[in-house]
Amino acid sequence: MTREEALAYYQPIRASVRRILTEAVRVCNQSDLKRAAKHLGLWADERIILPEGDQVVEMLSDIALFEPNQRGRRAYDVFLSNKAPKVGATESQVAQRMSAAFFSLFRCAGHHEVAGVEFEDLLNGGRKLWLMDERMEESAPDAGIFGMRIFDAGLFHVGFGIAAPTDDETAEFTVQSVTRNGRSPFRHSLAATLYGDCISGRTQLAPEIGEAILESLATALFSTAPSHNSSIVGRTSRRTRTRKSK
Repeated sequence: MTREEALAYYQPIRASVRRILTEAVRVCNQSDLKRAAKHLGLWADERIILPEGDQVVEMLSDIALFEPNQRGRRAYDVFLSNKAPKVGATESQVAQRMSAAFFSLFRCAGHHEVAGVEFEDLLNGGRKLWLMDERMEESAPDAGIFGMRIFDAGLFHVGFGIAAPTDDETAEFTVQSVTRNGRSPFRHSLAATLYGDCISGRTQLAPEIGEAILESLATALFSTAPSHNSSIVGRTSRRTRTRKSK
């Protein structure tokens, strides 16, 4: 496979991922959003408080969609059963693949020989994965260790959501816990923990690694139902600094 062939396979998938996430967030109900906000430290005065910037909206949406609630239910599974069949056949296949997306700790092992980069999945014995992303070819080698949600797109893996960095101590603690006990050592999920650290300012998002959800996704978050409007959502002036991937 040449680089041009890899990009020709990847770019429609990336476009599909954006459209799917934009539609999927519409199934999140007030309970989904409230739970995600509490896990991220965004719940105060009986409403969601969002710092400025679409990146925080994306983190909130990711947790609301892909992290199961107390009953083991994921809002994304509701989307698949209710909405996904209405999209085209190609996007439906991508949506199904995204259902198996997983959040893990990764470290860049170098550039892939075709395109994109090779990642070491630190929570799975350091296995190497081919992750296709144009901008990560430049930025990932200097990103250190970070958490990210990815899925198997067929020829390679594709990431979405925010890539959240972590320090070596936290990474080692997490790897040891998963190796010994098979679970994250934190109160909430690993994704919620790393996102929460970014939001609170304990870490900064890695340059050129986050992918901002389209503006329509942010709009969907505020317009899904009357219960999701300003009565439950507020904003603060605090900013989260990220750069976007492509």
